[in-house]
Amino acid sequence: MSASQLAEYLIIKPDAQETNLHNARYGQPPITTAYGDAWRALRAYNIDIRRDKKALERVKNPLTAKSEDMPLRPSARAEALRCIEAIELFIMAENTFGSRSLPLIAAPKLTKLRIARVDVSVQPDFLVEMKSGNRVRMGAVMLRLAKAPDPSAAKMDATKLARGEHRREMARYMAALMEMALKNHFGPNTAVDRENIFVADIRLGERIDAAGDFAARQKSIEAACRQISRLWDEITPRTAITKKRES
Repeated sequence: MSASQLAEYLIIKPDAQETNLHNARYGQPPITTAYGDAWRALRAYNIDIRRDKKALERVKNPLTAKSEDMPLRPSARAEALRCIEAIELFIMAENTFGSRSLPLIAAPKLTKLRIARVDVSVQPDFLVEMKSGNRVRMGAVMLRLAKAPDPSAAKMDATKLARGEHRREMARYMAALMEMALKNHFGPNTAVDRENIFVADIRLGERIDAAGDFAARQKSIEAACRQISRLWDEITPRTAITKKRES
């Protein structure tokens, strides 16, 4: 499972958890990664100490041309527009994220967490190395570009608020998983900088920091993984997937 799948599993209702697990087990990754051009541009921008916004503009220009190129498939034009939107939303929220002043480096591929026989992939976009003399404290940052659940698309205020809190609570669990992953990858004696473990959610324009109740969240994560471990072998592919495999 990915960190986002597990985080969502922890906060959704039981009937939706079944779909979550089904998608985690049988969902096929897309051939083209969503927001691929935006991911690459934002990662390169943030690990560059200059943080030159002109670099992001240089990425947007060919994306704009691509979005207006009528011979291209509609899906390719739509993806270009999504990438432009993601870059622009990041630029608007950058000061709120507080990332501009942080010493960000590209995150290595972290070792998967093994929790109650469940493998969980936690892959931050950046690490934060805060150095003080010979001491190094480690933080981690995830960019969240995904649209769903989209508060801005809600017509009712209550729905908008609920979707926003859904994203925030997911982010708090993702931050807890990042802390667990840092300790797992670098060793239990790693000095973790919890103040610099956060999710930068471009849709909300918010920085969601690690919550103060890490121990309780870790217990909830472990309990959820024990439940998932018990249920995993009982999950069967749904009809649409079975038909696709047979075709």
